[in-house]
Amino acid sequence: LVPLILLPLKKRYPQMKLVLFEEITETLIQRLKSHEIDAALLATAVDDPELTEMPLFDEPFWLAHPVDDPIYNKDEITHEDLEHMDLLILSDGHCLAQQVMGVCGWDDRPQHSEMGDLQAASLETLLQLVGAGFGSTLVPALATRGSWMTDSGIIARKLELPDTFRRISLVYRRSFPRKKALDAFAEIVRENLPNTVTVLP
Repeated sequence: LVPLILLPLKKRYPQMKLVLFEEITETLIQRLKSHEIDAALLATAVDDPELTEMPLFDEPFWLAHPVDDPIYNKDEITHEDLEHMDLLILSDGHCLAQQVMGVCGWDDRPQHSEMGDLQAASLETLLQLVGAGFGSTLVPALATRGSWMTDSGIIARKLELPDTFRRISLVYRRSFPRKKALDAFAEIVRENLPNTVTVLP
Protein backbone atom coordinates (compact mmCIF):
# COMPACT_ATOMS: atom_id res chain seq x y z
CA LEU A 1 0.00 0.00 0.00
CA VAL A 2 2.72 2.50 0.95
CA PRO A 3 4.29 2.73 -2.55
CA LEU A 4 0.85 3.53 -3.98
CA ILE A 5 0.20 6.54 -1.77
CA LEU A 6 3.55 8.18 -0.97
CA LEU A 7 3.93 10.28 -4.13
CA PRO A 8 0.24 11.33 -4.36
CA LEU A 9 0.33 12.27 -0.68
CA LYS A 10 3.49 14.34 -1.05
CA LYS A 11 2.17 16.05 -4.18
CA ARG A 12 -1.18 17.09 -2.69
CA TYR A 13 -0.05 17.77 0.88
CA PRO A 14 3.66 18.69 0.74
CA GLN A 15 3.42 20.19 4.23
CA MET A 16 2.21 16.94 5.81
CA LYS A 17 4.88 15.23 7.89
CA LEU A 18 4.64 11.48 7.49
CA VAL A 19 6.57 9.11 9.76
CA LEU A 20 6.04 5.41 9.02
CA PHE A 21 6.42 2.38 11.29
CA GLU A 22 5.83 -1.28 10.43
CA GLU A 23 4.86 -3.30 13.48
CA ILE A 24 2.52 -6.13 14.43
CA THR A 25 -1.04 -5.12 15.33
CA GLU A 26 -0.62 -5.43 19.09
CA THR A 27 2.39 -3.11 19.10
CA LEU A 28 0.65 -0.52 16.92
CA ILE A 29 -2.37 -0.44 19.22
CA GLN A 30 -0.12 0.04 22.24
CA ARG A 31 1.70 2.90 20.50
CA LEU A 32 -1.61 4.50 19.56
CA LYS A 33 -2.88 4.41 23.13
CA SER A 34 0.39 5.81 24.47
CA HIS A 35 0.24 8.70 21.94
CA GLU A 36 3.45 7.61 20.20
CA ILE A 37 1.69 7.52 16.82
CA ASP A 38 -1.38 9.34 15.47
CA ALA A 39 -3.04 6.53 13.51
CA ALA A 40 -2.51 2.99 12.26
CA LEU A 41 -3.58 1.06 9.18
CA LEU A 42 -4.89 -2.22 10.55
CA ALA A 43 -6.48 -5.32 9.06
CA THR A 44 -8.01 -6.35 12.38
CA ALA A 45 -11.17 -4.97 13.99
CA VAL A 46 -10.35 -3.09 17.18
CA ASP A 47 -12.57 -3.38 20.24
CA ASP A 48 -11.28 -0.63 22.50
CA PRO A 49 -13.27 2.31 23.94
CA GLU A 50 -10.30 4.66 23.44
CA LEU A 51 -10.03 3.95 19.71
CA THR A 52 -12.20 4.25 16.64
CA GLU A 53 -11.74 3.17 13.06
CA MET A 54 -12.39 4.45 9.55
CA PRO A 55 -12.92 1.56 7.08
CA LEU A 56 -10.98 2.15 3.85
CA PHE A 57 -11.18 -0.97 1.68
CA ASP A 58 -11.79 -4.71 1.56
CA GLU A 59 -8.80 -6.70 0.35
CA PRO A 60 -9.41 -10.19 -1.09
CA PHE A 61 -7.06 -13.09 -0.48
CA TRP A 62 -5.30 -14.83 -3.35
CA LEU A 63 -3.90 -18.35 -3.34
CA ALA A 64 -0.19 -18.42 -4.16
CA HIS A 65 1.11 -21.85 -5.11
CA PRO A 66 4.01 -23.43 -7.04
CA VAL A 67 3.50 -23.92 -10.75
CA ASP A 68 3.61 -27.71 -10.37
CA ASP A 69 1.01 -27.89 -7.57
CA PRO A 70 -1.95 -30.19 -8.45
CA ILE A 71 -4.34 -27.35 -7.54
CA TYR A 72 -3.14 -25.65 -10.74
CA ASN A 73 -5.37 -28.00 -12.75
CA LYS A 74 -8.53 -27.07 -10.83
CA ASP A 75 -10.76 -24.50 -12.49
CA GLU A 76 -12.30 -23.46 -9.18
CA ILE A 77 -10.94 -23.46 -5.63
CA THR A 78 -13.51 -24.31 -2.95
CA HIS A 79 -13.69 -23.80 0.81
CA GLU A 80 -13.18 -27.55 1.14
CA ASP A 81 -9.90 -27.27 -0.78
CA LEU A 82 -8.69 -24.61 1.65
CA GLU A 83 -9.80 -26.52 4.75
CA HIS A 84 -7.72 -29.54 3.72
CA MET A 85 -4.79 -27.71 2.18
CA ASP A 86 -1.42 -27.82 3.96
CA LEU A 87 -0.72 -24.09 3.84
CA LEU A 88 2.32 -22.12 4.90
CA ILE A 89 1.38 -19.28 7.25
CA LEU A 90 3.22 -16.54 9.12
CA SER A 91 4.53 -17.07 12.62
CA ASP A 92 2.47 -16.33 15.74
CA GLY A 93 1.82 -12.67 16.47
CA HIS A 94 0.98 -11.69 12.89
CA CYS A 95 -2.67 -10.83 12.26
CA LEU A 96 -2.30 -12.21 8.72
CA ALA A 97 -1.73 -15.68 10.19
CA GLN A 98 -4.99 -15.46 12.15
CA GLN A 99 -6.85 -14.16 9.09
CA VAL A 100 -5.62 -17.03 6.91
CA MET A 101 -6.64 -19.54 9.57
CA GLY A 102 -10.10 -17.95 9.65
CA VAL A 103 -10.47 -18.10 5.87
CA CYS A 104 -9.45 -21.78 5.90
CA GLY A 105 -11.83 -22.64 8.74
CA TRP A 106 -9.03 -23.69 11.10
CA ASP A 107 -9.51 -23.29 14.84
CA ASP A 108 -5.79 -23.58 15.46
CA ARG A 109 -2.49 -23.67 13.61
CA PRO A 110 -1.68 -27.13 12.14
CA GLN A 111 0.65 -28.90 14.56
CA HIS A 112 1.21 -32.31 13.04
CA SER A 113 1.96 -31.59 9.42
CA GLU A 114 5.00 -30.86 7.32
CA MET A 115 3.93 -27.23 6.95
CA GLY A 116 3.22 -26.85 10.66
CA ASP A 117 6.98 -26.83 11.22
CA LEU A 118 7.62 -24.14 8.62
CA GLN A 119 6.85 -20.63 9.85
CA ALA A 120 8.02 -17.33 8.38
CA ALA A 121 8.39 -13.97 10.07
CA SER A 122 7.60 -11.98 6.91
CA LEU A 123 5.42 -12.30 3.82
CA GLU A 124 8.53 -12.05 1.65
CA THR A 125 10.07 -15.13 3.30
CA LEU A 126 6.75 -16.96 3.03
CA LEU A 127 6.65 -16.35 -0.72
CA GLN A 128 10.26 -17.47 -1.09
CA LEU A 129 9.25 -20.78 0.50
CA VAL A 130 6.35 -21.08 -1.95
CA GLY A 131 8.63 -20.28 -4.89
CA ALA A 132 11.05 -22.96 -3.71
CA GLY A 133 8.25 -25.52 -3.77
CA PHE A 134 7.71 -25.96 -0.02
CA GLY A 135 3.96 -25.34 -0.20
CA SER A 136 1.23 -22.80 -0.88
CA THR A 137 -0.09 -19.80 1.01
CA LEU A 138 -2.76 -17.11 0.98
CA VAL A 139 -1.68 -13.55 0.26
CA PRO A 140 -3.59 -10.25 0.37
CA ALA A 141 -4.42 -8.78 -3.05
CA LEU A 142 -2.01 -5.83 -2.77
CA ALA A 143 0.87 -8.25 -2.21
CA THR A 144 0.35 -9.67 -5.70
CA ARG A 145 1.73 -6.42 -7.12
CA GLY A 146 5.24 -7.22 -5.88
CA SER A 147 8.27 -8.26 -7.92
CA TRP A 148 7.92 -11.85 -6.68
CA MET A 149 5.29 -12.39 -9.41
CA THR A 150 7.98 -12.23 -12.10
CA ASP A 151 9.90 -15.45 -12.82
CA SER A 152 9.27 -16.68 -9.28
CA GLY A 153 7.73 -20.05 -10.05
CA ILE A 154 4.56 -18.91 -8.26
CA ILE A 155 1.00 -18.81 -9.57
CA ALA A 156 -1.39 -16.38 -7.82
CA ARG A 157 -5.14 -16.91 -8.15
CA LYS A 158 -7.94 -14.83 -6.66
CA LEU A 159 -10.28 -16.77 -4.40
CA GLU A 160 -13.79 -16.45 -5.82
CA LEU A 161 -15.39 -17.30 -2.49
CA PRO A 162 -17.51 -15.31 -0.01
CA ASP A 163 -15.82 -13.91 3.10
CA THR A 164 -12.29 -14.50 1.80
CA PHE A 165 -11.12 -10.94 2.33
CA ARG A 166 -9.86 -8.69 5.09
CA ARG A 167 -11.01 -5.16 5.89
CA ILE A 168 -8.35 -2.46 6.12
CA SER A 169 -9.17 0.48 8.39
CA LEU A 170 -7.47 3.61 9.64
CA VAL A 171 -7.53 3.36 13.44
CA TYR A 172 -7.01 6.37 15.70
CA ARG A 173 -7.76 7.71 19.17
CA ARG A 174 -11.25 9.13 19.70
CA SER A 175 -9.60 12.15 21.31
CA PHE A 176 -7.30 12.84 18.34
CA PRO A 177 -7.72 16.57 17.54
CA ARG A 178 -6.70 16.63 13.85
CA LYS A 179 -9.44 14.52 12.30
CA LYS A 180 -9.29 16.52 9.05
CA ALA A 181 -5.70 15.36 8.49
CA LEU A 182 -6.83 11.74 8.82
CA ASP A 183 -9.71 12.36 6.41
CA ALA A 184 -7.23 13.79 3.91
CA PHE A 185 -4.96 10.77 4.30
CA ALA A 186 -7.90 8.38 3.87
CA GLU A 187 -8.97 10.20 0.70
CA ILE A 188 -5.51 9.72 -0.83
CA VAL A 189 -5.58 6.02 0.03
CA ARG A 190 -9.01 5.47 -1.53
CA GLU A 191 -8.11 7.38 -4.70
CA ASN A 192 -4.97 5.36 -5.40
CA LEU A 193 -6.07 1.79 -4.81
CA PRO A 194 -5.98 -0.75 -7.66
CA ASN A 195 -9.10 -2.54 -8.90
CA THR A 196 -8.06 -5.73 -7.09
CA VAL A 197 -9.59 -4.33 -3.88
CA THR A 198 -13.03 -2.91 -3.02
CA VAL A 199 -12.94 0.72 -1.92
CA LEU A 200 -15.31 1.59 0.94
CA PRO A 201 -17.07 4.98 1.19
